[in-house]
Amino acid sequence: MDKAATVAIIGPVVWGGVWGHGPELARYLGRSNDVLYLNPIVPAGATAPSFRNTGAYPAAAGVRVVERRSGLRPGVLYGLAMEWRNFTAVFRSKPGYLVAYYPVGALLALVWCRLSGARALFVYADFPDILRHRLARLAARVVGLPLAARLASAGSVATSRLLQEDLLKHSRRCSFVPNGIDLSRLGEKSGTASGETRRPDSDRPFRVGFVGFFGEWIDLEVVLEAARLCPAVEFVMVGDGPRREELENQARALDNVRLTGTLPHDRVFAEIRHMDLGLVPFKVNRVTDRVCPVKLFEYWAMGKPVLATGCRELLRVSGEAPKALTIFSGAGELAELIRLLSRDREALAAAGRESLRAVRDYDWKVLGARIERQLKGEEPGG
Repeated sequence: MDKAATVAIIGPVVWGGVWGHGPELARYLGRSNDVLYLNPIVPAGATAPSFRNTGAYPAAAGVRVVERRSGLRPGVLYGLAMEWRNFTAVFRSKPGYLVAYYPVGALLALVWCRLSGARALFVYADFPDILRHRLARLAARVVGLPLAARLASAGSVATSRLLQEDLLKHSRRCSFVPNGIDLSRLGEKSGTASGETRRPDSDRPFRVGFVGFFGEWIDLEVVLEAARLCPAVEFVMVGDGPRREELENQARALDNVRLTGTLPHDRVFAEIRHMDLGLVPFKVNRVTDRVCPVKLFEYWAMGKPVLATGCRELLRVSGEAPKALTIFSGAGELAELIRLLSRDREALAAAGRESLRAVRDYDWKVLGARIERQLKGEEPGG
């Protein structure tokens, strides 16, 4: 890729907020390119994690972040303003390459790339049903998605197989590149880059944990019921979200459940390091079937096997590494799996080793190179 040609990224999350695909790709491309990362336009009254700068992401070499806000609340006018402001930002910066994460909000920018000859890539990482407003969901699914898929001159990238199937209805130039984790950066913090795993201590309870946002898609009830069925096991819940108060109220009756609240990234990984198992307890629906959760790879990078519900993408990954990712159905089965692994430390250690092997395929060193080749035209999409 020509170093002189800037890569503009219309980011899906505010830099410094949640750890996700857009900032990771920007960080990877910034190693050898000038990257302009356009934060999503923060609307008035925004509370979603994607709009909050928590300081989780430090500044990255080669990346210039543009902060953007709006006095408008989410709605039709906000959507039109987002289209115009993304277009004008791209028009003024005149990048050689564009990566857009929005099926609506970046269509004018994609048109400009077509007319100017800049190569553009559309990354489909979130199913439109996550949008709160019905009109926005409809516009993204019916209008935005087919247009974005066809306008992107470098093709499209989908982060899960079902998202790829959605895109293939509109364009054959679509590749599959899942979420992942930067192992080199994590290894510096965690000491796991060498492939070492932490041996469980015999003088403490077996520890199971969840790291993430306490949203409506998390099955807190199945975790709390498993905690009730496994009183000798410690359950650690790391994070925050709209269901935090509900979780606190339900957990009061359980002495083996600990809530940490929101933690800096270093402390998050310290908590994972002291877990024996990680949890991905999603409710199974159309949205979670299309999610490739970053938390899975965070657990794996720390050598922790994972127990998860049977969402479509998680079932796919489990087929690649069945010891590292075991699927459960219901609190009873979850509790039984926890008890079995707490008794069989050899099986637990073997599952941890498989986690470390499996996560290598989800390293941003691998994923970023695939996306960069497609953006450059060295590797076709689809």
